[in-house]
Amino acid sequence: VRHGESESNVYAQENPNEAASHFGEFGSSLTQNGREQAHKLAQKIKEVHFSAIFSSDLARAKETAEIIGSDRDMDVQTNPMIRERYFGEHMSNAKKREIEKALIDLDELEKLAFRYFPSGESGYDVINRFKKFLKEITLVYAGKKIIVVCHGYIMRLFLIHEGFATFDELPSGSIKNTGYFIIQTDGTNFQIKEMHNITKKQESDNEE
Repeated sequence: VRHGESESNVYAQENPNEAASHFGEFGSSLTQNGREQAHKLAQKIKEVHFSAIFSSDLARAKETAEIIGSDRDMDVQTNPMIRERYFGEHMSNAKKREIEKALIDLDELEKLAFRYFPSGESGYDVINRFKKFLKEITLVYAGKKIIVVCHGYIMRLFLIHEGFATFDELPSGSIKNTGYFIIQTDGTNFQIKEMHNITKKQESDNEE
């Protein structure tokens, strides 16, 4: 599950030339809209039994997970392995778009190896830690349902790496706040079963 709308999401939209660096190490909280999104998702899946709820340790994901788990009498287990991608430096939306021009001429494997800044993570770095997390929890919760609340970038990279879509078919914004996918896994192999509020872009789609 991607977290609900956050204050940093709104700030980035309203201030495209400013980096949202003032929210601190754990990022911003949810907006009121983001909390309402999380409550709606909690209602939607209230009949599904989960054996555990995991979350990124960033505030927006943790708050989303806590709302989902509030009526379940379950503690949220946070884990930094499912944090959002570490880019290496704070950057504005405008700066991000400028850097991403370098991606245009790269193939899919090169895009996965791309780093926004030398000290930041590549797509492979993100996928490797995410899959390591999934493998570890699968060993503990084999045969059970768990819910994992994390971030749009990490979810997109996973879906791209698993062959669900290309980078062009799953651009930024493809996974809406509280969008989610369902996978079945033995910790090594992954079957994507369902998608909700995730839009795979077709070649004929309008750029808007």
